[in-house]
Formats: sequence, C-alpha cells, structure tokens
Amino acid sequence: MRQRRHHNRPGPQVLPKFWRPKLSAGQVLDARIIHNDLLDRLTTGKATSGDLWDWMETGFTYTQMMRMLAEDGMEFTDEAMHALAAQLESYEEICARLRRTGRVGLSGPEIRIAQDAAAVMDELVGLDRHGIAERAARWSIEQMSKIRRAAG
Repeated sequence: MRQRRHHNRPGPQVLPKFWRPKLSAGQVLDARIIHNDLLDRLTTGKATSGDLWDWMETGFTYTQMMRMLAEDGMEFTDEAMHALAAQLESYEEICARLRRTGRVGLSGPEIRIAQDAAAVMDELVGLDRHGIAERAARWSIEQMSKIRRAAG
C-alpha cells in the first residue's frame, strides 16, 4: 500500500464567493429597522451625535454594497444610485453644521434626501449575496474609523 503525502498548503484566505453566506431574513429585517430608526431619530430631533455617526456609516455601507453588487453584475436604476450618492454628498454640510452649532439633525432638503436613500436601502439589503453586505459593512467601519480619527 502506498502512502499519500499531504503537502502543507495553506487553505484559501477567503472563501470563494459562491460559498459566502448572504444575510438571513432576520438580519435583513434588523438592518431595515436600524436604518429607519436612525432616520426617525434624525428627523424628529431625538438623535445624538453617535446616532449621526451610525447613520453616516450606514450610508457608506449601503453605497459600498451597491458598488460591490454592481461589480458582481447587478444593475441599478439611475434614481437608486443618485439617492445614495445624494445622501453621501449631504454629509459634509451636516458635519459642518454640527461643528458650528452642535446641532444634530437634518434640514428639510436633507430629510427628503435621507428618505429617498432609506427607500433604496430597504430594497438593497434584501439583494445581498455572496457575503457582500458583511464585506461592505466591514469596509464602512474602517472608513468611519478613519473619518473619526481625522475629525479629532
């Protein structure tokens, strides 16, 4: 009987994309509740600066998720892409107002932008596949960490 040699080859560092899990139905529901709750707090004046940072991180996560899904072959409408881009574009003014006034909240036009983005997010989170949502969330956490360090 011949013995087999086992070579010590390292396994893949990352699972092939088709083996990566998508979000469970419960996680999708939780994500929808969380981003809508953050939006509600921001539009009713109940938000803290921590809520604002979390809302911004959520926007980064969904924008990255959309980008990754598009790279994976999914197509999105111009309106959906614009809704998320508009929310990201609003962050600079919202942060400037926070620094100037200490006020956490959204103006009338910013509320409309955030509502449009939330509608896209509600649908987008259900499209997760191949672990894209989790990778997008990890990416946005890293981005927010850099932003927080830069903000002091």
